[in-house]
Amino acid sequence: MASGPHDPRSSWWSADDDADRDRIPGRSGSHQTHRPPPALHHTPPDPSEVRSRGLPLDSPWALPPFGAPIGAPTGNGPGDAEDEPPRQPSPGRHPYARPYGGTAEPRHSAGRPGPEQPRPQDRTPAGDHPAADHYGNDHYGDDYSGDDYGTDYSGEDYPASEPTQPARPPRRLVTRPDKLVATGPPRTPSARPAAPVPLPDDDPLPDVPPTAPPAAFAPELPGIRVEPHIPAEPEVTYDPDDDYDDHDDFDDPGVPVGRRIGGPPPGRPATPRPDVLVASGPPRPRGTGRGRHHRDQPVPRPRRTPTPPRRYVLGRRRVLTPVIVAVAVLLAAGLGLVIVNWVNSPVSSGLRLAAGDGGSGDQAFAAPPGVSGTGSSQVLNAVTSVGSTVVAVGSDTTSPVPRPLFLVSPDGGKSWELGRVTGPAGYQPAGSAGRVTGGDGRWLAAGTEAPGAAGSARGLWTSTDGRSWTAVAPARLSVFWSGDRITDLARTASGFVAVGSTTLQDGGYGPVAWVSPDGQSWSRVDTGEIGTTDKVRAIRAVVAKGDAVVALADPGTGDTTSVILRSPDGGRTWLRTAAALPGVRPEPGALAVAGKGFLLVPTLQKSDAGDVRVYCSELGDQWQQCGMIGGLGREATGVRGLASSAAGVAAVAESGWERYAVYTSGDGKKWTESTALGQIPGTLRGLSITDAGTLVAAGDQRAGGLDNLPVLMTASKGKPAAPVALGDIDGLSRSARDTAALVAAGESFVAVGSVKGDAGIWTSPTGQNWKAVNSPALGGAGRQSLNDVAHGPHGWLAVGSTTADSAFIRPLLATSGDGRSWRPAPESPALGGSGRYAVVPRVVAAGPEGYVIAGDDSGPGGVVAALWFSADLRRYSRAAPQSLPAGGADVRIEDVVATPGGYLAVGASGTTGRTSGVVWVSKDGLNWTARKRVVPEGARSAALRRVVVHEGGVVAVGSATTDAGAERPFAAVSSDDGVTWDYAWLPAEDTAVVLDMTASKSGLVAVGSYGPPATGDSAVWTSHDGLDWQRHALTGDGMAGDGAQWLGAIAVVGDTVVAVGRSTTYTADHLTLWRTSFSR
Repeated sequence: MASGPHDPRSSWWSADDDADRDRIPGRSGSHQTHRPPPALHHTPPDPSEVRSRGLPLDSPWALPPFGAPIGAPTGNGPGDAEDEPPRQPSPGRHPYARPYGGTAEPRHSAGRPGPEQPRPQDRTPAGDHPAADHYGNDHYGDDYSGDDYGTDYSGEDYPASEPTQPARPPRRLVTRPDKLVATGPPRTPSARPAAPVPLPDDDPLPDVPPTAPPAAFAPELPGIRVEPHIPAEPEVTYDPDDDYDDHDDFDDPGVPVGRRIGGPPPGRPATPRPDVLVASGPPRPRGTGRGRHHRDQPVPRPRRTPTPPRRYVLGRRRVLTPVIVAVAVLLAAGLGLVIVNWVNSPVSSGLRLAAGDGGSGDQAFAAPPGVSGTGSSQVLNAVTSVGSTVVAVGSDTTSPVPRPLFLVSPDGGKSWELGRVTGPAGYQPAGSAGRVTGGDGRWLAAGTEAPGAAGSARGLWTSTDGRSWTAVAPARLSVFWSGDRITDLARTASGFVAVGSTTLQDGGYGPVAWVSPDGQSWSRVDTGEIGTTDKVRAIRAVVAKGDAVVALADPGTGDTTSVILRSPDGGRTWLRTAAALPGVRPEPGALAVAGKGFLLVPTLQKSDAGDVRVYCSELGDQWQQCGMIGGLGREATGVRGLASSAAGVAAVAESGWERYAVYTSGDGKKWTESTALGQIPGTLRGLSITDAGTLVAAGDQRAGGLDNLPVLMTASKGKPAAPVALGDIDGLSRSARDTAALVAAGESFVAVGSVKGDAGIWTSPTGQNWKAVNSPALGGAGRQSLNDVAHGPHGWLAVGSTTADSAFIRPLLATSGDGRSWRPAPESPALGGSGRYAVVPRVVAAGPEGYVIAGDDSGPGGVVAALWFSADLRRYSRAAPQSLPAGGADVRIEDVVATPGGYLAVGASGTTGRTSGVVWVSKDGLNWTARKRVVPEGARSAALRRVVVHEGGVVAVGSATTDAGAERPFAAVSSDDGVTWDYAWLPAEDTAVVLDMTASKSGLVAVGSYGPPATGDSAVWTSHDGLDWQRHALTGDGMAGDGAQWLGAIAVVGDTVVAVGRSTTYTADHLTLWRTSFSR
């Protein structure tokens, strides 16, 4: 793989840096003094490079709100949707059964938990959302539009918006801890409760009691608090917004008892507990809960009839009065004990799960026979040495959750080990280290990507010994803005200096630098303090000798000569030198420290005779030619980069097609070829020379099939170069595998994802034993992956993408009639087209009328939402831009579900950190209308992640930023096709994220992770209605322990619940499989 013929790639640009170079002014062919060198031979399949082109990163954490689309609010434009009249809910309308249904209850959605809140007494209008007030660039607006149905914001704030249906009472934010209580006569308020009576043990999962009082991050709501001194009398409530129907009574057909998974712990009874806290009265009706790809059955609602007060009439036989009174006293006393027992028991929603079985899923989701390789995608970007310690850094994107690579040698390159890394920077951890520097007991590594939000997923790590690395907390990186990009680092006498570029309001690039005494605390030196953009643009390279710093930058508008900057105080102040050196490319590796001053070598340049000029300067202000690297052959492209140490200066040059040689010098004036590295089927990206004179080169190479492996070579002084046996380093190698979605239909489960670089599909009748599908539709050139799957009237449809190279991604669709035999979907012009960088289908839903696919379309104009419809899995139609609110710009659709009225899609829109939940509805899958934005009360930003159909309405989950700045999951319930919503925070005292959810006949089950991103454990939440949630703690192999664990997909068949997830540390990565059943 290679870069384009017009922009030969420098090996000193990391695998993440290509896209930015084409946009930098002054990088034209006029810089070259000879014919253009050959194109770059090799570019690893690195998703981070895709991100640099504005393309999506396929990662479970690269999702809203963590990977929300970025775009400044611009107000209503021509494509904005107009306000449409609110739909009145049809009386008595209920979802109908799908004609192709089975008994399956597939997976669904995700969000994040927050503590339960007291039930409010007063209601807040659905339109009363707080203004979105977030950090970010100052030129962005702060208001959400109450009337904007599209993707942009207008000047109207949420608090100013009116309820959609004035005649209908407004909705409320609900978290009701007092909903499920025991019946019986009330106690007097002055009575003190008895001591808690412990419940007998049994096998269900432990329920985590709700938090009371609410944690600081949860918005305070008016209402009645349930305290021990409040009587346990059930409260009859009358909601004026309830839809009454003609059903006075209803029959509960009952739910057949299915297979029970996970027996009771030893010594615990398996019989049902009579004291389990459940709602009293007749059983509540349930929907069929077919998840987001299937619809619920209609469920009749009982009419709530006020119960008149009961009259107690005394009879004529007063002789029995003392006996009756005595009996009543005894009954009351006994009942009082029961009330105390129930009130002091943990709150339960009535939906309980057995303990379940959890463990590794590596063998269950193995590759089909005949698939070779591992699908590994690793690269080393840079290497440096201090004394005898050598550190090489890079990236590993084999797993859906990328990790930075740190390879360390404590003995000058003789032996190597994997470093230790602590604390990923956020839910979307920075997975690439592009530069590294060190000295005097302090080391610093940095990613060269531009993250999506200020301080979010910014890759910065520090170390005191080069072995143990700690990610810098995002809270300490506020001086790094969302449009900033680090390009190079240097160790100074006073600490560290980092240089790079920042995105300006006009879309151009300006110079920026940052200084730090320790790599943890940073100060910003902005564009205005370095130079105006008509004189200097992005800074590309930097070196330091003490506190004297020299940097190379792109020229300003209309200029073609690289700019040389210098700083006498460690990067705090900058001066532009008058030096103008022809043919110099401002790239990392062009500068070095040698002897008493600095060296500069034009990279990827040579004369017709094969010579490369070398320039010297003592202070960095005055430069003159002081030497020549000669003897490069006709096929040579020039010097790739420089490195220096106490042993001298080294320059690596590509002497021929994928052949490299190293030239050395003591002072930069006289150069000799010292080592031939030989032929490498890849790219060298970094070079270092130790104080003992050992050369260390790093890069990556193709390894057959889809594998891309790191390269590390060493050459002791006077000896030939030899490769390092990286396969012997514990924890370095990984196999690519992922289970992205899990769906059930009929009596079987289907999981989709990727394995060893190919798309993967697995089937199972029980959720325990899985069989991999072996089909040509899942392989081919490039990397394939599947993101979602649905079952509909014409069978199964799985959607994903094929990455033929690092620049273009195309849709991948596969169909099946039985879930076992799969074939490629017919090619359709609607699924692709010229001029698009990436077309990625992400989710799919099936209804009686057909299938709806939603995803992203990235092109020269940016990223827009894309939706397709197929009635028969043979012909596909794409929704036209004019059929989408605001043309789909700056919107990412995260989920779609079939509803009684058609289809409903959810997602997010806005700038990162300033998002709001998006809800679109459609009757035919092609023409879409936006509903009001979804932001729960007490939140300043929100994004919807998943949606399911349940009990005649829809339940969506997502994540919100509260007014206190905490990220918490919430649920939203709508019974009128998304016109109005009820909200609830999911219980969580710590950081949490919900990644998937499914609707079943018994209720809703959501899965995700609970705890900090680096150490969170798998978690489960259950609810019977989407508003009252209970969290269940999970323990066991792969569910909790060292590193991070999460469950990312869930599905239900009957009473059998199956979830898949991941357990990962820096040195280990495993799939997990968890099975349980409903406990009745």
